[in-house]
Amino acid sequence: MLQEGSLLPQMLLPDVPVNINGFTPQNFSLQFEGAVPASEALARSLNIPAVTMLQRYGVPKFHHMLQQMGFKTINRSASHYGLSLILGGAEATLWDVTNAYAQMGRSLSNSHSNDLPQEKEVQILLGTEEKTVSERDGSRKVTSGKTISRKTTSRKDISEGVISEGVISAGAAWLTLSALTEVNRPEEIDWKSIPSMQTIAWKTGTSYGFRDAWAVGVTPRYAVGVWVGNATGEGKPGLVGAQTAGPVLFDIFNYLPSSPWFERPTGIFVDAEICRQSGHLKGRFCEETDTVLILPVGLRTEACPYHHLVTLSADESHRIYENCANTEPTIQKSWFALPPVWEWYYKQHHPEYKPLPPFKAGCGEDSFQPMQFIYPPMNAHIKLPKQLDGSKGFITVELAHSNPNATIFWHLDDTYQTQTQDFHKISLQPAPGKHSLTAVDGEGNTVSTTFFIE
Repeated sequence: MLQEGSLLPQMLLPDVPVNINGFTPQNFSLQFEGAVPASEALARSLNIPAVTMLQRYGVPKFHHMLQQMGFKTINRSASHYGLSLILGGAEATLWDVTNAYAQMGRSLSNSHSNDLPQEKEVQILLGTEEKTVSERDGSRKVTSGKTISRKTTSRKDISEGVISEGVISAGAAWLTLSALTEVNRPEEIDWKSIPSMQTIAWKTGTSYGFRDAWAVGVTPRYAVGVWVGNATGEGKPGLVGAQTAGPVLFDIFNYLPSSPWFERPTGIFVDAEICRQSGHLKGRFCEETDTVLILPVGLRTEACPYHHLVTLSADESHRIYENCANTEPTIQKSWFALPPVWEWYYKQHHPEYKPLPPFKAGCGEDSFQPMQFIYPPMNAHIKLPKQLDGSKGFITVELAHSNPNATIFWHLDDTYQTQTQDFHKISLQPAPGKHSLTAVDGEGNTVSTTFFIE
């Protein structure tokens, strides 16, 4: 998406409950943060932003890209894997995963040279043993090992499709690996404050059911992959990538010669003004911006859609509609406002976030929709669970409102059900078939969704 011009590194992505044809991905923390910058979502391995990105990008395109990168075990159709493909819903070998990261490193190493090395030897060592050899002037340490596997990467591999050249551009690789240097390391230290510690881009993975754990790291000289698990495939609580494979990965890097970080590719990036809060290109009403380097195709992305110019009362407690603007002192101000569901979760993690104040009573209607359904999504097909006694179960519907003091009145198929305050969540037991759910707040704002009970 970076190299196609549909995403910027700091662009906010939704991190809210989703239900895509029955597929309901969850973050490892089982929490939602409303909106998260793309680079942070990658570094923290947040599942929901990843799924929403793949939904926009397209599963077939992503499936084809993985095959181009050499994932030989991904041999079924894109529809077989679906959106779970980006969450590890396909088998892959340690070699293929590590090689994919190595390809990003190679694209940067070769960005300053027109030629890929004609032959590059990769070795796996087993049974490494450290010995101390005494000498007259002291002692030295010698490491010996037994080579059990050897693989060569050459121009022939590329021509025959073993390794695809240019699947990930140098610019996209630079931005991606830079984001992965921000992943929290197993050591409880600020590694950036220690000059002797080298920069490493790394990522972890944990399989469903804690059956195995992965960690892959990249420097300009090495790509290291670590797998931890049981040969039987038996799951074990606590078998998490960051806690098991991660420490081993850094132990290996500590034994390997260090190197300075990749040089930034030249002639690839352009300067762009980016909204500091949304990560989008600067919009008309964005006041705080940063000038950052992006790929030229990134200039096609949407300007910030979240900053709006609003008219407020002098104390900023209410919005004022145009027909009331001449009756009292007003001010105009740029306001950062997220969609209602994003806002509901975002403000729980960002106390500095300020929701839009309500309109002054009798002074116009709100042009911003103040509420949004969290569940069910529009046109969802739902199967009600059965209770322990065999009776029909319930569907729990939920809504977010930008005004924490709002009262919501619920209607199912034009029949009034109940009202809620503070937490807008109710349980319903509709009959099979098509249903319309409508919520009305105290100001007369309405929102509706349609769903089907199977």
